[in-house]
Amino acid sequence: MGIIQQQTIKGTIYSYLGVFIGFISINVIQPHALTTEQVGLNGILLSFSMLFSQFATLGFSGTSRYFPYFRNEEKKHHGYLFLYCVVALIGTAIFITAVCVFKEEIISSKAQKSSLFSQYYWFLIPLIIFTVFFNVFEMYARVLYNAASGRILTEFTKRLFILITILLIYFNLVDFNTFMILWLIANIIPTLLLTARLIRDKQFHLEPNFKFLDKETRTKIIRICIFSLLTASSPVIVDNIDRYIINEKFGLSNTGIYTMALYFATIITLPARSLYSIATTVIAEAWKANDMGAIRSVYKKSSINQIITSTFLFIIIWANVDNIFHFLPPDYQSGKYVIFFIAIGYLIDSSTGINGVIMSTSKYFRYDAMFYVLLIGVTVVCNLILVPIYGITGAAIATAITLFIFNLFRCLFILYVFKMHPFTFKSPYTVLIGIVIYFLSVWIVPHIDNFIIDTIIRTAFITVVYWACIYYLKLSDDINRLLTGYVMKYRK
Repeated sequence: MGIIQQQTIKGTIYSYLGVFIGFISINVIQPHALTTEQVGLNGILLSFSMLFSQFATLGFSGTSRYFPYFRNEEKKHHGYLFLYCVVALIGTAIFITAVCVFKEEIISSKAQKSSLFSQYYWFLIPLIIFTVFFNVFEMYARVLYNAASGRILTEFTKRLFILITILLIYFNLVDFNTFMILWLIANIIPTLLLTARLIRDKQFHLEPNFKFLDKETRTKIIRICIFSLLTASSPVIVDNIDRYIINEKFGLSNTGIYTMALYFATIITLPARSLYSIATTVIAEAWKANDMGAIRSVYKKSSINQIITSTFLFIIIWANVDNIFHFLPPDYQSGKYVIFFIAIGYLIDSSTGINGVIMSTSKYFRYDAMFYVLLIGVTVVCNLILVPIYGITGAAIATAITLFIFNLFRCLFILYVFKMHPFTFKSPYTVLIGIVIYFLSVWIVPHIDNFIIDTIIRTAFITVVYWACIYYLKLSDDINRLLTGYVMKYRK
């Protein structure tokens, strides 16, 4: 897991730097600078732009599994980037047209609840365009074994610019309209920087190579795109359908509260995001070489490593959840159990390792499309049932249920077809250790009135005890090597 470990660690480091910046800007300053409705506006704009931009690539992102056949530095990868850009341009034109034509249909049902959305509706066009091409260039960088660049730009650089814009409105240096323009620019900048990075690395090849695209290659690409259009867009639909339904039923204010709580829960997914970014290319190469041993090894290692890191992050967040809400205005208190249930869902998702990568890069990728149909169906049904009953907490419960069912079916399929599963006897031990340490942090560590000091002490206790247990019980060879390396470096 050399390349995977290196890229994952690098991406994760910048992701957590971004988390710190995001925490200061989005979770500490923004709630005091913007109303819950204004926070909800940003959330719903991003949700729609991400949804449309995923469809706009017309499923071409799925061809990353086929890139090993394009890979040729001397021949500029046979015009792969040119082909991707052409497809993205066509898809973007289609969806921008849809945004313009169906404006009234998109906003009419929420005109009373979301008047701000109507006012800033046209921000969707630049957001969609630049999100589409960021996705194009980020995926291209990933297949070139540079997964960290895209992660750095989204998790760190963009959040740094957003912090600046939030500080400007917090100190009343700009009005809300100017803030929204600056916020839009902050979301555009990563695409420009990633383009510049590809040009600097001499990888920005837009020369076509039509000779390489014989009938067989074209047929394979079209087939992959058809199924990938569903599989690539489904996670975005699932990640955003809850906010859409909340906005429909309760308005932008509740959407803002849900968005804020969601941000804390998604911290758990950061190591997994970095892992998936590079693992796709590595597993695709392993399939090409028919190296089942490598795939099985990465599958198990990814699972135990994700269980360890995700469990740690979960207990840190939940042990400090009451302190977290001291940073926020009282309006956000209703988001407490949103954090809990979504974090549980993400913990389940992370613990199953790279099951999605294995399926999407194998010859059985069509079955993954079927599972995504199931995922969308379960998500919509659960949200429609639970949101009216439990409000925003219902949306979080729906997410947890959906992720459990989805990953269960994936793991069972891989077990049946490939005769492998991600878990070892160490997996339940890790979860048990996490549960015990959580209760120890609640029962043993005294509660201090100053919530900042309480957070620091409680987090330090959990960190020291948890990682000491992980290290001395040797639950992960990769993590032990990493921790040993840090210790040796510190001693020097």
